[in-house]
Amino acid sequence: MGSSLDTQKELGISKSKNLGYEYKVWNEGGQSSSKDDLENRPVLVDLLKEIDEGNVKHLFVFNTDRLSRNDLTWSVIRLKLVKNDVTLHTSQGVYPLSDPMNKLLLGILSEISSYDNQLRTERSRLGKLNRIKKGYWKGGPPPFGYKIKDKKLIENKDESKWVKFIFESYRDNHSARWIKQELLKNGVFTRRKNPVWSLGSIEKLLSNTQYSGYYHYTDKKSGETIRVQSPAILSPTLFKNVSDQRKKRTRQTRSGESNMKHFYLLRDYLRCGQCGSRYSGRHYERQKRSIYYCPRIERNYVNESTKKVKKCSNRRYLKIEETDKLIWNTVIDILTKSNLFKEEVKSQSMIGNSTHNDKKDDIRKLSRKLKEVDRDIGEVSNTIVNLETDRILKRRDSTELSQILTNVETYRVELESDREVIKDKLYHFESKKQWVDWISKFSDRIDKMSEFSLEEKHEFLNGVIDNILVSTLDTRTHEVIIKFKIPYVEDSIKWNDKSNKSKGYTVKDGGFEIGVEIDTSKKFVPK
Repeated sequence: MGSSLDTQKELGISKSKNLGYEYKVWNEGGQSSSKDDLENRPVLVDLLKEIDEGNVKHLFVFNTDRLSRNDLTWSVIRLKLVKNDVTLHTSQGVYPLSDPMNKLLLGILSEISSYDNQLRTERSRLGKLNRIKKGYWKGGPPPFGYKIKDKKLIENKDESKWVKFIFESYRDNHSARWIKQELLKNGVFTRRKNPVWSLGSIEKLLSNTQYSGYYHYTDKKSGETIRVQSPAILSPTLFKNVSDQRKKRTRQTRSGESNMKHFYLLRDYLRCGQCGSRYSGRHYERQKRSIYYCPRIERNYVNESTKKVKKCSNRRYLKIEETDKLIWNTVIDILTKSNLFKEEVKSQSMIGNSTHNDKKDDIRKLSRKLKEVDRDIGEVSNTIVNLETDRILKRRDSTELSQILTNVETYRVELESDREVIKDKLYHFESKKQWVDWISKFSDRIDKMSEFSLEEKHEFLNGVIDNILVSTLDTRTHEVIIKFKIPYVEDSIKWNDKSNKSKGYTVKDGGFEIGVEIDTSKKFVPK
């Protein structure tokens, strides 16, 4: 006999007609097995009200677990049935609940149903975990940029190009709001077919490791976390660049982004030396002045009811025009004196496109090698799952399997180590390629840097500056520490033979940082 909803309904109607009772069907679909509590079962709540009012004296269910598999919910139902002297009918018999033996039997049946449900849930959980380990999708809609084929994720070419666009745009210093507008202009729909992307959706996408080739799944019951391979849409270097960018940028509120009316040269680089916050910029139209300042006190006000409050006493502001000029002149002075910087510009102008093409070849080779290692890791992971299955099912000798598993696990660790080394090399080559691109763009204009626009200065600084730490020394003075990406500060030349300089030289690295002071009490007169 089947036990579908239609079959259960027919059995109940037949039972009521045979007994000469009027009937009413209380059909709630599959809610007795999903979200099994009274808050999510309005049909059951209505039924219990009818029972309390004495309108229901006989109740048919195909099996007791049709009422509930939740211990707490089942206890409430049983109490209502017993209290109102309701006779329970099932496919297995009749239970007048005024009889103590029937009450006991009903309690036993409910425990059996609960036990059966727990076994079913556990088997489902273990089966899902096993499938995920083999590379099958964990369930639910796939992330934007992917689709599901044969229960596994594969790249969705129509969407993945926009994933790359989002990451590349963010890497190139575009804001989430700018990306949002570009997606809207190009008619790109979200996973839920919404034409308007939220800033939160874009931020979430930017943090999704699946695009670089893996994600982590944590089993809620055991707490076990597994790393699952997925098809990579992005290069490891691009994903790492964006991750680094996201660490550097503090998330702006939507209102903050929407009110961004002025371009600030150093806002992306200035960091508070005390609390680590990125400095904000503000322009006072009436007073005709602009400042950089640590926004921690504003963020503490917004977050005062959360645990995100941080203490910061760095409340002195920096005058933008004065600070921009000092930082720019300091950077240019360092680069002008840097032998290392001159060598980079000279070597790029001499070597030209050949080195650039060589780097492209290196990147292609490493990318192919990374794909091969990823494929090997996937195959080894599947082997481990199959071996563990054999051990659980006792298909092979446990001692032998344990040794094989140890060897295979060791091999997987070695592969994952190789993968990290390759990713580091890729990041190095990509960074070098970006540096060469940067040099190519600016090398023939080094002598004309004073003519750069603010936007060009910002792009130029992005090639050489990591960040700028700001600390308040006293009520009048700030110290700013400029951190370079390459050790340009006071580098030097070491001649192979001082008496015969034709034998060449080597450039000795300098430092990464230089500190300068700004006296905020002095009036600044722009030239």
